[in-house]
Amino acid sequence: MESGYRRFVNHWRNHCIDFINNAFAMYLSKPESTYKSAIHHFSTLDQLRALAVARLAYRHLRLTFVMLLFSAIAFTSSAQTTNDLNYYLQRGENSSPLLKDYQNQIKTSAYDSMLVKAANRPQVLANGQVTISPSLNGYGYDQAITNGGNYAALVTVSQPIFNKGILAPQYRSIALQDQTLGNNSQISKLDLKKNISAQYITAYATYQQLLSNKEVYQLLYTQQDLLKKLVQGGLYKETDYLNLEVALQSQEITVSQLIMQYKTDVATLNYLCGINDTAMVLLTEPDISSAGYYNKSNSVFFRQFTIDSLKIANNKSIVDARYKPSVNWFADAGLQASRPDIIYKSFGADFGLNLSIPIYDGKQRKLNYQKLEIAENTRADYASFFNHQYNQQRAMLIQQLTESENMISQIQGKLKASQLLIDLDKKQLNVGDLRITDYILAINNYLTIKNNLDQSEIARFQIINQLNYWNH
Repeated sequence: MESGYRRFVNHWRNHCIDFINNAFAMYLSKPESTYKSAIHHFSTLDQLRALAVARLAYRHLRLTFVMLLFSAIAFTSSAQTTNDLNYYLQRGENSSPLLKDYQNQIKTSAYDSMLVKAANRPQVLANGQVTISPSLNGYGYDQAITNGGNYAALVTVSQPIFNKGILAPQYRSIALQDQTLGNNSQISKLDLKKNISAQYITAYATYQQLLSNKEVYQLLYTQQDLLKKLVQGGLYKETDYLNLEVALQSQEITVSQLIMQYKTDVATLNYLCGINDTAMVLLTEPDISSAGYYNKSNSVFFRQFTIDSLKIANNKSIVDARYKPSVNWFADAGLQASRPDIIYKSFGADFGLNLSIPIYDGKQRKLNYQKLEIAENTRADYASFFNHQYNQQRAMLIQQLTESENMISQIQGKLKASQLLIDLDKKQLNVGDLRITDYILAINNYLTIKNNLDQSEIARFQIINQLNYWNH
């Protein structure tokens, strides 16, 4: 039975040595001897203890391999692409089909002005007509009306004149439509910037959590060799060593989850920006600072209400233009005859003017005025409500920003105290005057405070991002 345990322990020991050597040769190109000596040491214990320690050593090697692999792949700046917020903002803006749509609509509206102008230039038409009105024994159309037929081939020209007052509202309507498209394009760009920045901050928050948990893992890991020696010296129990192993395993699970979450956050960021890439990248700290406050009269959010008011006023001018006299000049030339035998001498030309004056249309102008008045009241209601929301939103964000900055200052003080406590606990741990559970508790408290600091800083970034959005 004793030789069976010994063979089993040796099997685990050799398996662990091969595992760590292969892993380090692949990713770090240098073997590790610390774990060999540790396993050789534990193989001299009694069989039951050796079996338990060998299993713990294998689990610890697996944990160390995961962390080293994570460090070598995900946190080696020389082997990774580092992107900042501006990179994603530019890619997102260049890839956005909505912004391109607005640009194309603005280009299209330029042709609307050209169409209005072209419609008021001379219009040239060519018309031809042959009409025969036969009669039999006095039956048929009255010859005094039809002349027996009509033979015509004419080129006509016509153009409205004295119509600047009619055209002016049409040109203003197109110009106001351009302003609406431009303003909507700016709002869409701000929406895109806000959404990309928010997702970037979210991904960066996960990245910071990764760094914090990696730091905690290193704090625990650096005490492992010392704890082994203290266990051998009888200052600590083997259960203390097991508590440290459990803490390391917990950190491995946390780091693995954060790696998955970080990849998901970066993938979502790429999705928003139209980037087709799944490579691991590192994110720099968001370069987000509070933008200056824009006057409401220059704000893109209030500008739309101003444009809508101008549109309503211009629509009133369009209604008025319908009741202005309109004048057209016309001219035609060609042939026009009632009988085929006189076609040769029926060539000629004429010209003249058409005048149209609206007199009564059933009070349509008054009804249109009433519709426009209702539209203006609706616009004013929306503008007033949005103004209250805008003021409340900015006031709330400014208050949150102040509270967040105060909270960051408080947490930074607590973090310094927690770091000092860990340094003191290390000294006590080195001489066996501190329980390992107390040391782990101090590290967990440090991690909690560090996470609170990271979350507060991330919340501050998010608040500034929102505030910058409304400041435009």
